[in-house]
Amino acid sequence: MKGVHLAIFMVLILALFAAFGAIVFVLLQRCLLFSICDNAKNTKLVPALYIFGDSTVDAGNNNNLSTTARAISLPYGIDFNHTATGRFTNGLTVADYLARFLGLPFAPPYMNLSELERRTTTTGLNFASASSGILPETGSFTGSPLTLDNQTDLFKITAKKLDVQNIKVHLAKSIFFISIGSNDYIMNYRNIASKMNKLFSPDYFAKFLTEELVKRLKRLYLIGGRKFVVTGLGPVGCIPAIAKSTPHEGDGAESFNQALLSYNKELFMKLSKLQSQLYGSFFVHTDTFKFLHELKENKEKYGITDTQNACWDGKHDPCAVRDRYIYFDSAHPSQITNSIFAGRCFNESSICTPMNVMQLVSA
Repeated sequence: MKGVHLAIFMVLILALFAAFGAIVFVLLQRCLLFSICDNAKNTKLVPALYIFGDSTVDAGNNNNLSTTARAISLPYGIDFNHTATGRFTNGLTVADYLARFLGLPFAPPYMNLSELERRTTTTGLNFASASSGILPETGSFTGSPLTLDNQTDLFKITAKKLDVQNIKVHLAKSIFFISIGSNDYIMNYRNIASKMNKLFSPDYFAKFLTEELVKRLKRLYLIGGRKFVVTGLGPVGCIPAIAKSTPHEGDGAESFNQALLSYNKELFMKLSKLQSQLYGSFFVHTDTFKFLHELKENKEKYGITDTQNACWDGKHDPCAVRDRYIYFDSAHPSQITNSIFAGRCFNESSICTPMNVMQLVSA
């Protein structure tokens, strides 16, 4: 009988060690990720971080605009000091994490600042606006978000007044982060009311859209930007809002995702060409599609248990443990997803090519 009890005891001990080991592994993963932030906290690696894009990186600009696309109440911000700042997630965005890793404060939303603050904030500004796209008309049905053209215009005005000793050097050494394009597919090309999907094949639209983005990137270059991080599109057909409303097999709407892959392929080629054309420029392309695929395949590594559902469905209370979900709401990633993506893009060259952000700093 003692032998049986000893065997049971040993099995329980081994199970506890296995469970403890799994917990320690997840904690170590996060410790390694956030150690980048801790190491950079007192080391300013670049002068500033300038952010352009849509709701993936909007930090509150839309709070001050005439638009329905706002994240002005909880549970948005539930893990950001329990405060809804205008970020479309439970905590921090990818841009917030990059700012931390670069040793910078969070780039404040441009629309929240006074003229004096805009001129004297020299560590970066956030111009991103939820529901905006590469095309000016994208998102117009939500009201008046800042289009990418609007964002660039505001940056140009600010750059002329910025309180720095040498604006040319300041801009050339700063990093420009652009996260945009999903809404051009969700609200424009995929919208049944739009004529885009009737006029253009997926491949043609991808070429057209990336050409339009290149025009805007060239404008930022002419203003003074030299170091760019431009996000590719993730598998938008798999976000809960689309996956749960579109008949499909597998994880998401594959026909939709295929169209996005065409865009990503075009974007990668155009950014490479752009770098060869614009003297002194560096363009980093993020493979968001590959990142999310790998995250789903290796979810246990990061302690994630749900890869398909939203933590918060917009009606009921959010899930208790947000870090177990890839998606916070039906369209946006959770803080943990943002942190993993930013950490990998900062330190690795597998999803951010041809160099990671740390290498871009030294370029």
